[in-house]
Order: sequence, then C-alpha cells, then structure tokens
Amino acid sequence: MTTKEVLMWMKKIHWERMLDAHHDSYDLHQPDLDALDCAIALIKFLDESNPKDFVKIEELLKATQLEH
Repeated sequence: MTTKEVLMWMKKIHWERMLDAHHDSYDLHQPDLDALDCAIALIKFLDESNPKDFVKIEELLKATQLEH
C-alpha cells in the first residue's frame, strides 16, 4: 500500500467513526478519534520528510499536535 492509500483508508475510518459518535449522545469523548487524528497527521508529516532526514521528537509532537 502506498502512503496515499493508507491515508485514504484512515480518513474513511475517521469519517465513519465520527458519524457513529455523532449519533451516539453518550459518546461525548472520542479518544479513538483523537488517536486517529494524530496518526493521520504523523503519516502526513513523515510522508513529506526525506527518509534520510533525522526527525526530532519535538517535531513529531508538533506535527501530531500532542501536548508535551
């Protein structure tokens, strides 16, 4: 699978899960969606990087918008 295909599937899963959560009034907090958002952002970041580049943890956290 290419990166674009992986991102396409992850976005599809995200959309379906978001629709499910929207219809479930008890599902106010969605940690799985937060994790999926982080994974999508991380894959996008790494896809744009050169494989020979060194990546700092701080850059990964910033790309995924995780608080540190």
